[in-house]
Amino acid sequence: MTVIATTATRSSKGQLADSAKAPKARNEVRAAPAAFPEPPVKLLRDPIPKPPKKKRSTGKVRLVLDHGESTEVTGIVYGLEHRVVAPTYRMSVFLDSYNRRIKVLDYKAEDYGAMVLKLRFLAEANKFDKIWITANERDWGEFLKHGYVLEGILRYHNRGRDSYFVSKFRSQRRMHSKGLMKEILLVEEVLARQTRGGPKPLPPGYTLDFARERDVDGMLKLYRQVFKTYPSPLTYRDYLLSILQRDAIFRVIRREGVPVAAASAELDPKRHAAELTDCATHSDERGKGLIGIILNALENDLRHRRYRCAFTLARAQSYGMNAAFHSLGYEFNGRLVNNCDIYGAYEDMNIWVKDLRPHKRAKGKARPKCAAAKPKQ
Repeated sequence: MTVIATTATRSSKGQLADSAKAPKARNEVRAAPAAFPEPPVKLLRDPIPKPPKKKRSTGKVRLVLDHGESTEVTGIVYGLEHRVVAPTYRMSVFLDSYNRRIKVLDYKAEDYGAMVLKLRFLAEANKFDKIWITANERDWGEFLKHGYVLEGILRYHNRGRDSYFVSKFRSQRRMHSKGLMKEILLVEEVLARQTRGGPKPLPPGYTLDFARERDVDGMLKLYRQVFKTYPSPLTYRDYLLSILQRDAIFRVIRREGVPVAAASAELDPKRHAAELTDCATHSDERGKGLIGIILNALENDLRHRRYRCAFTLARAQSYGMNAAFHSLGYEFNGRLVNNCDIYGAYEDMNIWVKDLRPHKRAKGKARPKCAAAKPKQ
């Protein structure tokens, strides 16, 4: 059993965004035979961090919700969504037990000081050492007044307007990144590369399609092969089935009917934005540009829904993933330090953002005439 529960300290009139409707079935895309094979690509192996000695428990988790109020959740527990309503603020937070952090999902405040104190209490009571907020362009500076730091800008995120990632660290260890200099040099190297006009063509014998229920077992095998640990319950069947084509759009590339690459767009209908995530390619299929093909397809799916922003949080030490998003025209917008656990240890995540809106016509460029001139009488 995988548990991601929801609680509230008081009843609230706030409503969650409607889950996205599953996309209509479409014909899968098959590759045309290639005239000439592409030259082999030199692959770089991503460094794997050393896991901490003590493994994080997910079987039974106790979480403090308020003064004198706590809950104990049993099952495969990653975290708990919790709503807090007070006279001068209200917020929805995810108490992320697995990644030892608080993620503020939504908020509205008149008294920022009171809200910040509540977040500090929740972090201290649950022994979390990072608080992560997606702030809007009107008030992100309010959090800096209370000791938060700006880690990155999420351009176009809020219906085309910018959002801001602000964070508060509660320990020296969580705040310090050992691989920061290597990650800076990696980004510099990636940004020096020229961006491609689009993804590589789909290789012969491969098909691109929406992920369907029949793909779940193959996707689980793929994700478990690629990720030893993951910051969400993605490697559990019940969870994957619950979000498949509902809260997220999943795309796969199959070879002989078996998924060999997959990725998803996690939808935020309220902001018209989506996070491209859950990217995985089988180790035998690397170097063929499969993830780039899937990401390009997901972007088109989002444009069809009139979404304005696509973004991703890529492992800061993964040259391949950062290069893939840069080659597709994404902008580097910052880095989240020690943000989540992917390979059994905290990792920094690079922020890449893309504007999905159609570009405006350049001024002074003549528009084609659509109607024929009326004949003279």
